[in-house]
Order: sequence, then structure tokens, then C-alpha cells
Amino acid sequence: MPQDPVRIYVLYTGGTIGMDGHPLAPMPPARFESLLGTMPGFDPPWLTLQTFDRRDLRVRYTLDAFDEPIDSSSMTPDDWVRIARRILDNYEDHDGFVVLHGTDTMAWTASALSFLLEGLSRPVVVTGSQVPLAQTRNDALRNLVTSMQIAATTDIPEVGLFFDQALYRGCRAAKVSTHAFEGFRSPNAPLLATAGISIEVDEGVVRMKPPAEVSLELADNRRKRLERLDAIEAALPSFSVLSVVLYPGIQATNAVEVLLGATEPPVRGLVLQAFGEGNAPSTPSFLDALHRAHDRGVVIVDGTQVVQGSVNVDAYRSASGLEHAGAISGYDMTPEAAQAKLTYLLALGLPRERVEALMQRNLRGELRAEAGPAQGLLFVED
Repeated sequence: MPQDPVRIYVLYTGGTIGMDGHPLAPMPPARFESLLGTMPGFDPPWLTLQTFDRRDLRVRYTLDAFDEPIDSSSMTPDDWVRIARRILDNYEDHDGFVVLHGTDTMAWTASALSFLLEGLSRPVVVTGSQVPLAQTRNDALRNLVTSMQIAATTDIPEVGLFFDQALYRGCRAAKVSTHAFEGFRSPNAPLLATAGISIEVDEGVVRMKPPAEVSLELADNRRKRLERLDAIEAALPSFSVLSVVLYPGIQATNAVEVLLGATEPPVRGLVLQAFGEGNAPSTPSFLDALHRAHDRGVVIVDGTQVVQGSVNVDAYRSASGLEHAGAISGYDMTPEAAQAKLTYLLALGLPRERVEALMQRNLRGELRAEAGPAQGLLFVED
């Protein structure tokens, strides 16, 4: 009997990949769909891939879109939830998923989806481009087709971010260039896969599939995740998570106090992009401001603004000052992953102590903590 075709769900949210005009602006979904149908290998709803062993692979794809595609600089946590809900709603009928997204905030969305899609057992690939698909010389077609091939032919149960020739773990990627086709890097983690003539998956890096009883393969678990997304969406307007880059001469009275005390909705999380290995000014006013915020229930994460490396609160006295003020280590998380993870955990309504504990545990491969197991906690309690 003939084998059922591989089915891929593609969600067009906007971004450079679907832009045109001067200045660039997102195409309406119908126009993007029409353009895609003219690309080599595309015969809607089919994509034909020529594999390395010279066999044709026919992939049936569903192209979906936001009603109004957006520039990713306008992306919000509500949109993270919206994307996750689309994937869950289409999970049963598709073998893999591709999210087309703008590059500016792609790392935040890929990180957020890693946490929101708890129990994921099928590949989700977030991608985009530096040059629009509508332009003759572009990176858009290769990124899109390769992402679809990864979603169709690999068994990676993670959210990945694909760009140029590399598949990064979504919660480990960061944008590093506005003009090079290699627009992203993963400074503190190895690649999930490399796409040259063939796609080479590093099986030793890919995380294990979740246990069957908590996997999204079960309809009841998908229902629970959708209910959780509803609760997260309802909670998001009630709090904010700030990310503050420290700089020489920062003053508590004109920066930290104002941000932490006068923000609406109220701040419940703060990601500090500190110096070096998590160092910060040791001035009493600065540390006292953080201490007062922590006493009010704010979760403070000590991260680093350095691209590569990890926080080490024991290395310098200036880092220990943050610890005494209530800050917890962000280890080697990217600022994007730290903010997305903290937003996710706070939206679950967990007690501060539980949020602080989970922020320091490896949930999706987002950090490497000495105290945490290699695979980390897969699930947060319902």
C-alpha cells in the first residue's frame, strides 16, 4: 500500500521573508501564498524535495497565516501564545511545523515556544530571512525549503531556529548580524543539525522525546496545554518582565527605582544583563533598590550581557552583592531565553520561590547548570 504523505503545517506571521515594497512591509497572506506557489518545487499544496540519494520526497503542506502579518518588532507575548495555539490546534493532522517570522525578535519567539509547547514530540522550526522572497537574490527560499525538509524528515522533538545552514535550539539562539545570511548564532550550545548537501542531525545533542503519558501525542495532553495557554493569555496583562542592561554609572534613584516602582502593569520579573560573569555595581543604593524589589515579590535573574559564557556569582564580590539582594543566577541563558522563560513561569501563577527554583533548572536545554540534571525537568506542574 502507498505510504501516507508527510504533512507539514506552515504559519506565516510576517517578517522580512514575506515583505515587499519601499520601504519593506508585510505582504497580505493571499499574495504571499501566490508568490510561494511560483517557487521551484512548489505546486500547492505540494512541495517536491530532491533528497541526497536522488529520490523525490513529496510533502503536503498547509499554509496558514495571521490575518494581518506583522513586523516582528511588534511581536508580543500574546503573539507567542497565538502561535503556540495554532500549532496545538493543527498538531494531530501534521507531522512537523514551520513558523515564518521576522528576524528581529525571532530568538524571543523561538525561546517562548520552547516553553509553551510542553510535551512536544514533533519538530517545530522557526525561520525567516534577511532578504525577502520577492527579491531575486535572497536567502528566503533556501531557509524556507530547508526548514520544511527538517520538519518533514527529522524526528527532532524540539523547537529549533533555522538560519543559513544551521539548526539551533530555539532557546539557545541569538541574532548576531543585520546583514549577513548567517544572521544567528548559538554561543553557548552546539547545533542541533547542519544543512549542507545533506542534513546532518547531531543525535547526541537532540533532547529525548517526552514520556508517553505527558506527550502532545495524546489528545488529552493537547487539551490541557490549550487550557494552560488560555490561562497564560489571561494572566499576561497583569504583570510585566523587564530586561535591564547595566552600564557604568547606573543610578538606582534615576533608573532602577523608576523602572521597578512606576511600571504599569507592575513588575514581577527582572532580567539583569550584568557585566562579565554576572557582576554589578556594589553601591548600597543600587543593591538596596533590588533588595526592596525582591521583598515586594519581584524575581530577579542575574544574567550577563556578554555573548559567550556563564554567570558565576562566586567569582567576584560584585556578583555576590546581587545574590545577597535576592537575585538568582541565570547561568548561561541568553537574555531572550531568560525573559521568555520568566514570563512563562510567572504567567503560570506559581509562587515566587517555585519560579526562582525553576528558573535555575534546565527545562528545555536553555541552560547548563551544575546543579541540574543533563535533561532537566521536562514538565511544570499543572
